[in-house]
Amino acid sequence: MTTVVLLKVLHYVSLFLAGGLGVANVMLFKNHQKAGMPPAPPVQKTMMTLARLGLIAIVILWLTGIPLTYKVYGSFDLGWAFHLKLLGATFLIGAVAFLNLHLTKQARDGNPPNPKVMKIVPPIARASLVIVLVGVAVLTTSV
Repeated sequence: MTTVVLLKVLHYVSLFLAGGLGVANVMLFKNHQKAGMPPAPPVQKTMMTLARLGLIAIVILWLTGIPLTYKVYGSFDLGWAFHLKLLGATFLIGAVAFLNLHLTKQARDGNPPNPKVMKIVPPIARASLVIVLVGVAVLTTSV
C-alpha cells in the first residue's frame, strides 16, 4: 500500500509539472512571436530548461506508471481505454523529446527556435493530453 501511495504521489506531481512547464514554454514563445522578436538568449535558455524539466517529468510519469499498473491492476490487459491512454502518452513523450532535441540543436547553433516547430509541437502535445485524459476517464469510470 505504501509503495502504491508513493508511486501515485510521484505520478501526480510529475503530471502537474509536465503540464505547467509545457504551458509556460508555449506562453514564452507566443509572447515573443506576438512582439515580433526572437527570444533573447536568456529566455531561450529558460525555454530549454523548461523543456528538459518537462521531459524529465514525463519520464517520471512513465517510470511510476508502469509499476503502478502492475501493483494496482496486475497486468496491462486493461482494455482499449488503457491502450488509448498509452498511445496518447507515447505521442506526448515523443513530441516533448523532439522539442528538447530541437531546442538543444538551435541553442548549439546560436539560433532561436524554429517557428514552424514551435507552432506544431503544442497542438500535438495538447491532442496527446486529450487522448490520455479520455483514456483515463473511460478507464476509471464504472457504470
